[in-house]
Amino acid sequence: MPQAKATRYAVLFVLSALSTFAFASLSLVHAPTTGTQYALTPLPFTSQEGYSITLILSVSGALPGTQYQFNFFVRDPSTRIWGSIIENYTTSLGETQFGIILAYPSAAFVGRGTSSLVGQYVGWVNQMKPAVASNPVAVTPSGFYFILTDKTEYQRTETIGIRASGYNASETTTIIIRTQTTSTVVLNATALASSTGLVTGSWKIPRNAVLDNYVITITGKSTAKNPADAHGFAVKAASMSVSALSASKTSYERTETMKFSFTARYPDGQYANSGTALVLVTGAGGNSVSLTTVYDNVAQTFNATYKTFPGNQTGTWTATLAVNGFDDGFGNTGPGTAVTASPQLQPATLTVTITSKSNFAISEQIKFNATIQYPDLTELTDQTGQAAAFLLFSGGGHNDTITQLVYDSTLNLWVGTYSPGIEPGGLWSLNVAGADSASPPNSGRATKTIQLQDRIPIASFTFTTGTILTSVSVSFDGTTSYDPDGTVVGYSWDFGDGSTGSGATPTHSYSIAGTYSVKLNVTDNSGSTNVSTQTVTIIDRSPTITLTQSATTATSGQAIVITITATDSDGTIATTTVNWGDGTTDTISGPPTTDSHTYSLGTGSSSATYTITVTVHDNSGSTMSATSNPITVQPIQSSSNVSFPLYYFGILAALIATLLIGTFLAFRRHKVTHARLKIDLEAVKAEAGRIENQEFFQSVKDQLKKDKE
Repeated sequence: MPQAKATRYAVLFVLSALSTFAFASLSLVHAPTTGTQYALTPLPFTSQEGYSITLILSVSGALPGTQYQFNFFVRDPSTRIWGSIIENYTTSLGETQFGIILAYPSAAFVGRGTSSLVGQYVGWVNQMKPAVASNPVAVTPSGFYFILTDKTEYQRTETIGIRASGYNASETTTIIIRTQTTSTVVLNATALASSTGLVTGSWKIPRNAVLDNYVITITGKSTAKNPADAHGFAVKAASMSVSALSASKTSYERTETMKFSFTARYPDGQYANSGTALVLVTGAGGNSVSLTTVYDNVAQTFNATYKTFPGNQTGTWTATLAVNGFDDGFGNTGPGTAVTASPQLQPATLTVTITSKSNFAISEQIKFNATIQYPDLTELTDQTGQAAAFLLFSGGGHNDTITQLVYDSTLNLWVGTYSPGIEPGGLWSLNVAGADSASPPNSGRATKTIQLQDRIPIASFTFTTGTILTSVSVSFDGTTSYDPDGTVVGYSWDFGDGSTGSGATPTHSYSIAGTYSVKLNVTDNSGSTNVSTQTVTIIDRSPTITLTQSATTATSGQAIVITITATDSDGTIATTTVNWGDGTTDTISGPPTTDSHTYSLGTGSSSATYTITVTVHDNSGSTMSATSNPITVQPIQSSSNVSFPLYYFGILAALIATLLIGTFLAFRRHKVTHARLKIDLEAVKAEAGRIENQEFFQSVKDQLKKDKE
């Protein structure tokens, strides 16, 4: 029995292989009486259980204006024959070709027919009208097939679609797939039939599946088919797709590493992550090298690298991944068509790094060194190339002699020394270039800006010594400044009070006292400058004062008036202090004018002499003082003889009496009103009081009081 099954599976494989010739192998049957040709074609040639096949009857050489009748027949794998209802077709006048299309199984067949059996189905057509010599007029070539899988040949990683029909609703079925050669089971699954008796399933073929013919069987728990649901299919190696081979750069420089990458995909769209490939890299000169790829887990690409050399031929290089040049390690290969990448290789640009001071004195020997590297950071040495340097003046007009550099293998440095001649000071470009002996050469250069500086001038100056007052002209002398390697051509002064000047020997006066920082900036013939700073102290001018007094002698109690005149030539008078000499001091704000004072001596005291001192203060704090002439103050004299004061008192009484009598007579004479008289009397009393209050009469009263006591 196993041998019979194997024979049947082999027959199925042969039949499935014939499917590729379905349309080219149409069976033609000629009617012996009419010469009409018939062809019956199934579409598709193979389908899954439960689906239908389209049968196409093509008729050529037909009789125009004739009625045709046909019967379609199909014999299934169980040998049961299914016939269709009569199919009619009437040709029109001039029509000699027509076709009839019928689906199997369908309602066009009595009992519909079946597609639930695996195996070969044979179809044919009998013509009823017009009559023919013999039937059938057409037969399907090799028949057609219903199977369980959606194809008869697969690549690894593809998914097999499984479909079977004709089972009871919800029936339990077992799906088994095994290799034909070793009967190794790769799928053993249980599936429940649908309510219509349809069983479906799938199997994804691993990328490392055995390359063999496989047999699939479906067995129902309660349904027994004849023939059983079983047939074979083939599993082939996967054809890997490689869309492109790409270079990491479109252009490389010598000594850089070329990198070529690609991805490989399985038929299911997944990317391969194992395997190797050989990439053939051909240089511009025609020489080739074969590179083995390595998988990059991060980038998820297969990469091949080639490190170029300083002497490699420049131009277009080509990397090629040949047909099936990639193998994933399981025998799946690709690409189906060779892929290439064509980057350019250019001469290397050498990186030059210069090390030196940034500032040099004019005529100072310039020492420097340099490193010269390829893109891969290897050094250019005297064994592979040479280096040179020259100076270029930024102001133009000076392009100095080229100096060859010497390679120091101990330091791994190119060393250079340049001894300048009469170059001017300023910015210079130190240029270093290197190149090797390749063809064309790899080369590079760099520039470093350096400053050639002359010696700066020495700034120095002197100025008027001693006490310097405001508004006094100060002489400055900068002729002691000098330039060690040239001449001083410019003098610029900053006097510290906002004023500036020029020239070697300027003068300047200050209007306000204080300490000032004076700066002299000298410039030499090369444009270099230097500054010297000194401080100048300006003394404030003292204010002036004149003093006049109203008297040099006075009696105790007599007021002394002084007149003060004070000025400040470089400011203002702030305050004035008057010391009267008797312990009394007055302070006056602002410019003074006059002041007065009364000296008092006790009765019986001796005379006293006083000197007035007046001091003025200006807004800068300077002072000036002036003193008055001595002032002698006499005390008021006293006496024991009362006749002197009584005499004056008698005179006073007589005057008052005379005034009263005269007033009375005038009143009588002129009939002055009482009110007028009252006013006159008040005036007399006031006058008498005024006289009485005078100092002299006061002394008389004091003397009388003393005598009485």
